[in-house]
Amino acid sequence: MKNIITNSKAFQILVAIVSINLFISSCNKPLPQATPIDYPPVNNSTTSIADVISSDTSYSFFAAAATKTGQLAQLSADSTEYTVFLPTNNAFRASGIPSIDVLNALPVQMLAGIVGYSIIPGRQFLSTGISSAFPNEQLPTTITAGQLPGVPLPFKLTTFPSISNGIFYDNTIPVTKPDIKMKNGVIHEVAAIVAPPSQTLKQAIYSNPDLTYFKAAIARADSGQVGLNRLDSLLGYAVTNMTVLAPDNAAFQTMMFGFIYSYLAQQGYDPASASLLANTLASGPVVFNNPVLYNALPASTVRGIIVYHFLASPNPNTGAIEPNIRTFSNNFSSTPTFYKTLVNSVYSTHPGILANATFTGPFVTDLKFTGVGTFPPGGAPFSGAPATATSMDNHAVNGVYYVIDKVLFPQ
Repeated sequence: MKNIITNSKAFQILVAIVSINLFISSCNKPLPQATPIDYPPVNNSTTSIADVISSDTSYSFFAAAATKTGQLAQLSADSTEYTVFLPTNNAFRASGIPSIDVLNALPVQMLAGIVGYSIIPGRQFLSTGISSAFPNEQLPTTITAGQLPGVPLPFKLTTFPSISNGIFYDNTIPVTKPDIKMKNGVIHEVAAIVAPPSQTLKQAIYSNPDLTYFKAAIARADSGQVGLNRLDSLLGYAVTNMTVLAPDNAAFQTMMFGFIYSYLAQQGYDPASASLLANTLASGPVVFNNPVLYNALPASTVRGIIVYHFLASPNPNTGAIEPNIRTFSNNFSSTPTFYKTLVNSVYSTHPGILANATFTGPFVTDLKFTGVGTFPPGGAPFSGAPATATSMDNHAVNGVYYVIDKVLFPQ
């Protein structure tokens, strides 16, 4: 396997990726607070958003939560516009909150997050103003996540409306009734609660017991890297958007067994001995820290494989390819479509990853990703079995990750 790797074009590409520059130009930039507007009302209505929430019994769950947390009063202001992705009582029930009594038993901080994440201050966004371009819009909510060093404005959690396959979503939640215009903004009723994220990708991925190999592979890929060139640092960097495809432990065990077995065969081991030893060595994530295997799978090769699992797109200001898109399952196309990855930052003509979403109604029920390379190497591009997303839309402060059941290869 060593000879196969070092003599291939794939290895040249993967080595180049070792020096990849992951500088991010703050995709999740803190956005301004609500902007005062001049009266008269923005819509032909005499009723404020707060008034309709308080009086319409189909919103009584949200009214109870917003009242308990002290967030309802702001929605009565005439001097500010709002866009509210508003869960009805049925939306609360669909999200596992069956009654106001159960709602009132929840921690105030949780309720404040639910309410605050549904409110976009400063502007009215109608459904006709939401772009259908990939992947989605990014709008600031009223939730302040903290103050970042050197940034004058507080960092706001953002939400991601989109028009995908002709359906209006906020994140992954379909809008069931759009464009209810009040005098100080607009309401979009949603099918379920749009829950705010609470962890960074690093926290969420590293605490997942089925992703321990992925964590170890990142540590190996970061060998010799500094700053945001370290994937570990990038995953913990709150001010960005990322989409990460994380192969599960079984996927990495299969990959590592194949690499080690091929390497041992090259060293003269008989098939039975190579199989037994490869199975033993691949049986835990410490395999990435075994110096004996560094020739079988160099850090540069590991890095090339891992960055292929980070989706990316051109920076609108510089044109540089960066991990700067947060792609929910409903943002992927229902027809096989190519998406760029961080490999494209050093190999601009690389075809990327092939993804295909299957929709049942407004929801994605199957999502597959296919890599250009095969394992063992040598197959036709994109001829390998696709990876299936076994866990979708794991939402974090700085992006979203998918657990997939195969490792993808860039060449």
